[in-house]
Amino acid sequence: MPDTILHADHPQHLLNYVIKSDLDRDVYSWHLTCAASCYGFISRYDCYRCSNSSCDFIVHLKCVVLPASVSSRRWDEHHPLLLTYDATLNRPGDFYCDQCETQMNPRSWMYHCRACDISFHPKCHKTTSGMYRNMKLGQEYYVNATTHPHPLTFQLLTTKRRCDLCGGNIYECEGFHCALCNFFICYSFCGKDMIAKGDLKAVDLEKLSVLDH
Repeated sequence: MPDTILHADHPQHLLNYVIKSDLDRDVYSWHLTCAASCYGFISRYDCYRCSNSSCDFIVHLKCVVLPASVSSRRWDEHHPLLLTYDATLNRPGDFYCDQCETQMNPRSWMYHCRACDISFHPKCHKTTSGMYRNMKLGQEYYVNATTHPHPLTFQLLTTKRRCDLCGGNIYECEGFHCALCNFFICYSFCGKDMIAKGDLKAVDLEKLSVLDH
């Protein structure tokens, strides 16, 4: 990460990169809160802090790298969801996260669509800012015909709660899904074992491309 950056939520000053150990030694860091209002303790993470000593602006590294926009076929097929700040949102009203359904601080960072009036906590958009942010979703897999007759897509489960093989509650966890049948195999308990046995294999896109031509 660069030593200094400019950020859209604080364009008037440069932000300096500050490592966790330096924050631990700063007796004033206890009263600082992340500009994204993510509720994580400032001293637990590396941060970017305003270079102006009279300014308290500080933001976690994990928040400052959030993408400026995301797409969500589940929630809004027509518009990107834009990362907005208090200054960029610039309108009154109550905001509720469409994922967790809790009221949001209007000054906190959120992914928002003005046209559809849809808002999300960044942490609730798991493929963007959560544990799945670096996971490649959308790959198709072949499964043995005795288990299921159609190819499955690697994705997060959002349409049902249980794995069709083990019966485990895996809502919003990763796994292999058939949209035609709403059939789902969880990754953690069933998918890993099936891949190891060769019963679940990724579709070779290069071979398919050659065959198509």
